[in-house]
Amino acid sequence: MIAEITGEILYDRIGRQSVLMRVDSFCYEVLVPSGVASRLRQEQTGERVNPRTLFTIAYIDGDMRGGRLTPRLIGFLDPLDREFFQAFVTVPGVGFMKALRCLVRPLNEISLAIESGDTQFLQELPHIGAKTAERIVTELRGKMAKFALARKDEPLSLERESPSELKAESLEVLLQLEYSRGEALRLVEEIFSQHKGVKTAEEFLRTVFERLHPKTE
Repeated sequence: MIAEITGEILYDRIGRQSVLMRVDSFCYEVLVPSGVASRLRQEQTGERVNPRTLFTIAYIDGDMRGGRLTPRLIGFLDPLDREFFQAFVTVPGVGFMKALRCLVRPLNEISLAIESGDTQFLQELPHIGAKTAERIVTELRGKMAKFALARKDEPLSLERESPSELKAESLEVLLQLEYSRGEALRLVEEIFSQHKGVKTAEEFLRTVFERLHPKTE
């Protein structure tokens, strides 16, 4: 098991739920909760730490019957966050990807809800229904006191990026596609001013594609 990885984070290539980390001659993609990605992306140049250590969980993604198995790494800035996440994904029906998306409240609040049996609170988390909330309480109640006492006020995950972060991510994607900075800035400003419904970098790219390659009747 890969428990930690230390290397150079490529700050200009941070995705919504992933970072690239260079270790010697290798470059690893590490999945991270969107809140972690957001905090790293917002660090100013003088505040950025490199090399940096991520506390990781290694797992195999995919269906063995389908023959598509992919090794994955999920990384955290704090070993306590990793420990909480490891416990959370032991609940049947809560996989790694669902956990990455649903932890939009601070882990101490989620842990307190589990310990108090507050399934209504848990159902308000994205992708958590009534049955899953009940399973979370059944499986984890009595094991969350440590995390409920943690002084954590930032959630691991974000329901959506802020407009400024989304613009920054979209700009970086265009720069990676070798658009000039001037052209990339122009497209970002035009798309987001004219298309208020764009909520993700993927939707932004689709809108840019449709603008540059309009359908012909």
